[in-house]
Amino acid sequence: ERERERESLLAMAATSLPTSHPATEERDVLLKNGLADLEKGRGSAPAAFADASSSSARLAAIILLQLGMSVSMSLVNKAAVGRMPDYPIFLVVLQTVATVVILEVGKKLKYLDYNDFSWQNGGKQFVGVSIAFVTPMVFSMLAFKYVSVQTIVVFRQITTALTLAGEFAFFQRVAGHLVYGSVGMGILGGLIYATSASDYSFVGYFWSFVYAVSMAVNCLYIKKIFNQLPQMSNFEKTYYQNLEAIPFLLVLALPTEGLGGFLGHLTTINFWGWCIILFSCVAGFGISISGILARDSLSPTAFNILGNCSKPMTVVMSFFIFGAETSAAALIGLGLVLAAGILYSYATQKK
Repeated sequence: ERERERESLLAMAATSLPTSHPATEERDVLLKNGLADLEKGRGSAPAAFADASSSSARLAAIILLQLGMSVSMSLVNKAAVGRMPDYPIFLVVLQTVATVVILEVGKKLKYLDYNDFSWQNGGKQFVGVSIAFVTPMVFSMLAFKYVSVQTIVVFRQITTALTLAGEFAFFQRVAGHLVYGSVGMGILGGLIYATSASDYSFVGYFWSFVYAVSMAVNCLYIKKIFNQLPQMSNFEKTYYQNLEAIPFLLVLALPTEGLGGFLGHLTTINFWGWCIILFSCVAGFGISISGILARDSLSPTAFNILGNCSKPMTVVMSFFIFGAETSAAALIGLGLVLAAGILYSYATQKK
């Protein structure tokens, strides 16, 4: 009877989860534990397989959530900046404040549960995290004033290259030749795009470059700190990184954009403009939650692969909403960047 259970477990695992699945390693550990339990007479095959399937389903849900939020956040931020072109940093302030308010209301209503703020048990560690979290948001908002969504996507190729270099420098992870080839292809495509795109702006390209660099720091640094805080819940991490980001953002916004001008501008925004801004605040909450879940579940490289997977969807939807790129050379460069992202994802997964 026990031998039949063992064979059933192996058959179910082989047919239900492909070897290329992101949760393969965790699945294999669970299966081995289940088989060991069977040999010792302490467990059952269905229980072990159920644990593996549950883990895979959770990871798949996290990946889908992060993909959806990544695409929607880029598009809605581009639209929101159009309603507040002179106050992009204050727009990020609104998003972070909205996230903290949503969390606190959810906690008061007993829908959410996380510990109260404590400088010793989280606040001190999250000072750097909060800055690394919102800095790319600020730079992307500044870039959106001058360039298109697809230009931001192209510059994310720099993030991929820097993240790869950072993983080698800080975590001693070595990539294969196909990975380096895909990064080289992406850089080539980015150069073709940058020299021929119709939305070229030195200021816009500068902010796009700084955004890409800050995203690489974001991927590497935040993952490192999160690994040191396994006791904190995902909602608690979201609370800390948004709450502590508000003073930093105000230090940037007040001298550069001006509180009086910002408050005056709010009175000029029409109903649909407010709908877009409010939706960007809700999306900001969503990307905070999905980003923390994804960083907890994935390595920095895998997290960046997820970003690569969202690029084609973001570009296609951007073309429909904001208009397509008119330069043929730029489209070729954009195509190379998207192809490089797919190749990079395949090569890293294969490795």
